[in-house]
Amino acid sequence: MIHHTSIKKLSQWFESTHRVLPWRSDPAPYKVWISEIMLQQTQVVTVLPYFDRFMSEFPTVKKLAEAPLEKVLAQWSGLGYYRRARSLHAAAKVLVAEGFPTTREGWEALPGIGPYTAGAILSIAYGKAEAILDGNVERVLSRVYRYPSRDKKKLWEWSAAWVQQAEKLSISPSVLNQALMELGATVCKPKQPKCEICPLNKSCLAFKEQDMECYPVKAKRAETVLVQEKRVCLVDADGKVFLSQPKKGEWREGLWDFPETVKLPRGAKKAGEVLTSHVVTKHKIKRVTEVFQVKRALNLKEEGSWLEAVGSLEFPHSSAFKKTWQKVISTFPEVLPSE
Repeated sequence: MIHHTSIKKLSQWFESTHRVLPWRSDPAPYKVWISEIMLQQTQVVTVLPYFDRFMSEFPTVKKLAEAPLEKVLAQWSGLGYYRRARSLHAAAKVLVAEGFPTTREGWEALPGIGPYTAGAILSIAYGKAEAILDGNVERVLSRVYRYPSRDKKKLWEWSAAWVQQAEKLSISPSVLNQALMELGATVCKPKQPKCEICPLNKSCLAFKEQDMECYPVKAKRAETVLVQEKRVCLVDADGKVFLSQPKKGEWREGLWDFPETVKLPRGAKKAGEVLTSHVVTKHKIKRVTEVFQVKRALNLKEEGSWLEAVGSLEFPHSSAFKKTWQKVISTFPEVLPSE
């Protein structure tokens, strides 16, 4: 078990060096919940501007619950992993009806909430001695104990022991858990950890053996799945584009994108093609998009809408669409309306 002195050093380090973040300055349950969902698989520096805009648009859980899903997805555009936004919206409706839970079971019953997120919310917003285990905390504990297994049960046990011991030492569970997360994010990094300034270096077994980067044991990388896509981009004289949305249950549900096929309106003029590629989790997506100019936004038989794409793209869209559209306007600037 970790020594009391190390827990105290860790908490003191956090109190004196932690980053100032909006959900730390005001750790209300709503703000902590939103931040933790955004921070899943996304770095703090990326989340900050999205968090501020989201809070401005949806300052309360009631505002979030009452908003159309499309508006929520639009505010989420660019963060990726859009299932998080859909779960957030669904959970908001439950929270408005039933109130914010104060137990792990209550939080884990909500859409999009797992054991880590429940523990983070309960410890940060409510000061409860609940365990957490995200990638950062896993890395810290794996190195401190030089733990060779991918089995996380033991790591969860250690996390619980740390936060419970901290509480006995009159150290807030919020401080202890955030200190573990902060240490993993800023000091105990996957590569080239800054062990010389780490408050736990005297009790870290991996540092003692100088094999820090061997822990945690890396999981086997999933095989890449190649996805080939063909899309059609129609741009009218006002800079509007014809876009469609995948049906419910389909990939990228609710996000506007160029259609796979469309019957070309009379007078459509082909500008050319653009090639784009990007990676989403294990998918490597290669896309060929044909670009056509049309005189005006004609009604088409296909399901879709003409949307304003010159500007801030204030409609829910995928990263694939954004990358494709940027390539279109950089390759064929003549398709845009003249000044």
